[in-house]
Amino acid sequence: MSCVKCGEPFDEQSDVVVCPECGAPHHRECWKELGHCACEDKHAEGYEWQPEKMYIGDVKLTDESARTYSDTDSDERVICPNCGRRTTKSEKYCEYCGYYMYEEKAPFSEAAMPDNLEELFPFDPAEPLDGVPAGDIKRFVGNMWIYYIPRFVRMARSKLPVSFNFTAFFMHGFWFVSRRMYLPGILMIMAVTGTSLVQAYFSSIFSSLSGNKLAVVSMLSLLLSGLEFILMIVSGLFGNRIYMRYCAKRVKKINAQVTARNADAEEFNRELDEKGGITLLPAFSMVLCYLAILYISERGILF
Repeated sequence: MSCVKCGEPFDEQSDVVVCPECGAPHHRECWKELGHCACEDKHAEGYEWQPEKMYIGDVKLTDESARTYSDTDSDERVICPNCGRRTTKSEKYCEYCGYYMYEEKAPFSEAAMPDNLEELFPFDPAEPLDGVPAGDIKRFVGNMWIYYIPRFVRMARSKLPVSFNFTAFFMHGFWFVSRRMYLPGILMIMAVTGTSLVQAYFSSIFSSLSGNKLAVVSMLSLLLSGLEFILMIVSGLFGNRIYMRYCAKRVKKINAQVTARNADAEEFNRELDEKGGITLLPAFSMVLCYLAILYISERGILF
């Protein structure tokens, strides 16, 4: 340890004075020179001196052990996490304090993990998200709340309407349907399917066009491709915002229905579980229909 005034480390010959109020150590000469504790200006705040510590890996070291630690002898001696002194590596117990040095560690797969994922992804269940407690929206979202709730909270706090969702970007309308937002999902799928069909028709007549007609059709085909990409961008940027508002609206409706029936909180939670989450069958069916339409159009059956 070191003197709090001059910073010089103590040795076995040092005459040490400890402040009776905060416990800070001084050389006696330093104390006499000051006439009081070097930390006196902090006493009114209830200051208590603590020895400085250093770390090697996860092991805390006192100043003394840190100064005497050497990489050259680290193979033969290790630092005791209890007393901070170097002890023989081959021994199970510290030769100075008797601390058991080699406590068996559980493998990673068996390591202690939080039983509740909210400890890893903390949030306030009472925080309002579009007028609805975050805890209710979490339950309505289902298992993927780990992804959505932090983004919902960030959007609500920052007042920003965008939070990019890669799944919504690549799957656009099918993602909306899988999250039970059927109206925007079906409209988007219809728009994308329509542009794909028109482009397939243009492809079928390209060879028979020339001059101005070919230029116009090429431009229209390019515009349709741009429109489809814009729909994907909008879906990716605003999908989370639309989904948050949908969740809030549905939770409010479920709450009103449960309240009208004078039902308890358990039934309310059960309704959230049943009417929230994802639904894969409609989304998968629409994907198959979309692929079937593309296949038929590419084969020239429609045109």
